Amino acid sequence: MATITYSALEGANLRLAAMLENEIRALIHDSASIRNSGALLFAGDVQNVGSDALTIRYAGLDGYDGMASVADGSEITNTSLTTATATITVGRIGLRYDLTDLASLSKLGGGSDVDVFRLAESMSGAFERKFMELVCATFASISTSVGTSGVDMSVDDFLDAIYALEIANNPSDLFAVLHPRQVADLVSSIRNESANSIAFNPATHDMIQSHGTGLVGDFLGVQVHKSSYCALNGANREGAMFSRGAIGYALGTPLPLAAPSGEIRPAGTPILVELERDSAFSLTKIVGSAYCGAALCEDARAVLISTDA
Repeated sequence: MATITYSALEGANLRLAAMLENEIRALIHDSASIRNSGALLFAGDVQNVGSDALTIRYAGLDGYDGMASVADGSEITNTSLTTATATITVGRIGLRYDLTDLASLSKLGGGSDVDVFRLAESMSGAFERKFMELVCATFASISTSVGTSGVDMSVDDFLDAIYALEIANNPSDLFAVLHPRQVADLVSSIRNESANSIAFNPATHDMIQSHGTGLVGDFLGVQVHKSSYCALNGANREGAMFSRGAIGYALGTPLPLAAPSGEIRPAGTPILVELERDSAFSLTKIVGSAYCGAALCEDARAVLISTDA
């Protein structure tokens, strides 16, 4: 009498080679963004302003120029007001998925799966990723830098960045955005420090909820974030330390459609997601678009940290 085995049943199509899990899980990736952390200057929205760019105006006020000693009976000479501007240009970004009706209707029931609405929901993460790429790209414009090419990031590099910002009269409210490799090297360097006064304060759950998943913690009074979108320049990763106002961004929020039946706007984002049917191919196009830009606004407020990748 033949024994009924699993392989026999599988070969007869009475068993599946593998059962699909009921949930769709997102692949691991860098989903962190500092857009709502308070580290950046929001310059505004270009909707209805007559231009695709916003110019930030600066003037040397409130003690930028100091009074001088003047002899009795002498004239006080005129001083020219120091001014500067920074321009942030908003550009278009987007992502599109095409999903056939058969791929959509054949999904598993009772759990999350790849469908029109799940793809639309994921557009907010796609926007934040591109946003961080734009922010990290501004680091290349910073004129002051610390770190040694080909050498791992250390506590000394971190302190050098703080010193440079202090010398430039920056406030104590400082932020750092580092590549995960730089963060790992910094933590390793902290472990080798013998001074009891040097301590790294890791982010708590409440802090991450408030400042974003990229928040690593606080070190020497600097709020440290990590981002894998810090640029690779040769053999080095380029992070940055800066005070609030060094880097600014602007958005462009699309106007609502007259008949927004195929329009989805994810809460808390400037993204417009539109659903477009292509009946000839029996598919739905999920199109996400947004408008944003970032720029280095005040060079004296930032320091480039370039260390081994």
